[in-house]
Amino acid sequence: MRPARRTRTPAATTGNGDAPSAWTTERILALGATTDLTTAAAILGISRSVAYKLAARDAFPVPLFRAGAHYRVPTAPILRTLHLESPPVSAPEDTDRSGVDQAAGRSGSGRDTTVGNPPP
Repeated sequence: MRPARRTRTPAATTGNGDAPSAWTTERILALGATTDLTTAAAILGISRSVAYKLAARDAFPVPLFRAGAHYRVPTAPILRTLHLESPPVSAPEDTDRSGVDQAAGRSGSGRDTTVGNPPP
């Protein structure tokens, strides 16, 4: 008799193989800008099959988009849904209005990225 086929990927473990590890803000940020639907479902505590059913009905708890035959989920809305905000890219006091990062001496794109009209 043939052994049963595995259809699911194993849950992430803490390293010793005992219990699944918790998703932290750092782990979610380490995923990059987007992740796959299965990983997003695991972060949100949703089973894989329910996640695909919700995605097909356009009822997944966070925005997602389809890239070819795959669903991609941005990580920023996952963090917002879990009330975990990602750390700011740079603190306001590190950058002056010209876009130059004073601490590192780097320049921005060279164009004004401020919202609205700058003060006179």
